[in-house]
Amino acid sequence: MKNLLYTLVVFACFCFAACKKHHDPQPDNPYGLPNATQSGKNTLGFLLNGKPWTPQGFNGTANLSIDFDKGVNNGIFGISTYRILSNDNRQYFGLSVSDSLNFISTPKTYQLGNNSLFGVYFSNNSCTFDYFDNAIIRNGILTLTKLDRTNRIVSGIFNATISKSGCETISITEGRFDMKY
Repeated sequence: MKNLLYTLVVFACFCFAACKKHHDPQPDNPYGLPNATQSGKNTLGFLLNGKPWTPQGFNGTANLSIDFDKGVNNGIFGISTYRILSNDNRQYFGLSVSDSLNFISTPKTYQLGNNSLFGVYFSNNSCTFDYFDNAIIRNGILTLTKLDRTNRIVSGIFNATISKSGCETISITEGRFDMKY
């Protein structure tokens, strides 16, 4: 009888034990960034000089927003976001596309440079890299992976390197966004 009771207790422990599985990061997301989805999850993230960067904090407005205007240049959009680590450590990021989005199909790739259809903005407490500053050296790429005009979703992946005299070079890699507009 003792053996039967012992067997039942062991069996119950195995049957009802809560197993916690370890999940490795997804192959396309080894740094804990938001996944590169295409379903309008309103996410954005990238590596800033090798460190994960996602929107954080609140300054009275949403820390991640999109402005999509299909009436300007036959369709443009801009994403704005910020990261507040402390009152003395604030970072702002933006990217924009001013192409005829009403007529393109995806995937669509844009090169970053002066006077290109894809732009990047970055600002921190020590430097500002404006969209329109011709003193900035810009290199990078943006691929729109989804532009769903019916469900109002735009998704993409990007990277950029921006530099100018007197500022630390900014390297943005593994960038991804998935926004509803």
